[in-house]
Amino acid sequence: MFTAPADAASRPADAVGVIRSHPESPAPLVSVVVSTRNHARTLQNTIDGVMRQDIQAPIELIIVDDASTDPTPAVLRENVARAPRPLVYARLPRQQGPAGGRNAGLNLARGRFIAFTDSDCTPEPQWLRKAVEGFAEAGVGIVQGRTEAASDRPPFFAHYIVTTKLDGSYSTSNVIYRREALGDLRFDPACTYNHNGRPDSRFFWEDVDLGWRVLATGWSARFAEEAVVRHEVIPLRPRQWVMWPEHYALMPAKVARFPGFRRHLFLRTWVSPLNFWFDVALLGVIAAPFLPLTLLLVLPYGVEFIRNRGIGGSFPPAKVAMYLAWDAVALWSLAGSSLRNRALVL
Repeated sequence: MFTAPADAASRPADAVGVIRSHPESPAPLVSVVVSTRNHARTLQNTIDGVMRQDIQAPIELIIVDDASTDPTPAVLRENVARAPRPLVYARLPRQQGPAGGRNAGLNLARGRFIAFTDSDCTPEPQWLRKAVEGFAEAGVGIVQGRTEAASDRPPFFAHYIVTTKLDGSYSTSNVIYRREALGDLRFDPACTYNHNGRPDSRFFWEDVDLGWRVLATGWSARFAEEAVVRHEVIPLRPRQWVMWPEHYALMPAKVARFPGFRRHLFLRTWVSPLNFWFDVALLGVIAAPFLPLTLLLVLPYGVEFIRNRGIGGSFPPAKVAMYLAWDAVALWSLAGSSLRNRALVL
């Protein structure tokens, strides 16, 4: 069984500085855990979203400040002073990453269910009520909710999380666990990876790891369509956007550790149909000098491209070129990581 590392995030809850808004609050049905670092700009939306939940049962919000250097402490102290529902503010003495922060929050949580969201997310009012309904069957240990962009018209160069089905990610933007299912399991801080095969704090997959370890103990997972969280749209520079698929280097690592993750891949090998058709099109282009008819293999990619991405808006040729670069970076990252992890994902 996994044992959490012996650092500040995994010691008893009194090892971190804690301030409570309601010291004598009743035991909650749900504890919402948020680990945050330098997200003072968006944190208030997260707090307000949790406080506005329409669930009638008692809940608590636990925010662990992972040694932020921005105004996060001031935002949290102000909210503790006026929170309409129990709010627990814990500050770690040194940065420990999302896994360490969430483990500290777990140690403080008292609820029968433990919900996770992030400090760049805003839950809809029905989020927890609909999520708890997903635990109607006794064997369900995880409920993954729906995550959407906070804007209906996000800019082209932007990052945001979208989860529309049970995809094996168990992203902490929107996931709820039954306490019994978690037991002594905790997030693994070692789940970081980058395209060079070295640990990198920008590339986390501890949420995937925890979800699959819970499933391995015999619990099942459900998707709650109406348990909605909206993810902040984060603007990116063009180069950042093109290089974002470097994060796909995590996929072979996930499959290497949890072979069952393959069932969430297209044909058990490709990240998506679009990735598959891009690879087919690339093979067609490479073979065309020897067999011109292979250029026809580009057509399915074009159809899938238009269906999923479209070519409307300003400067369609530039948009197509940027997406081609995106798909090329994705293939490069996946191929290199597949070799390192000895698990083919493309």
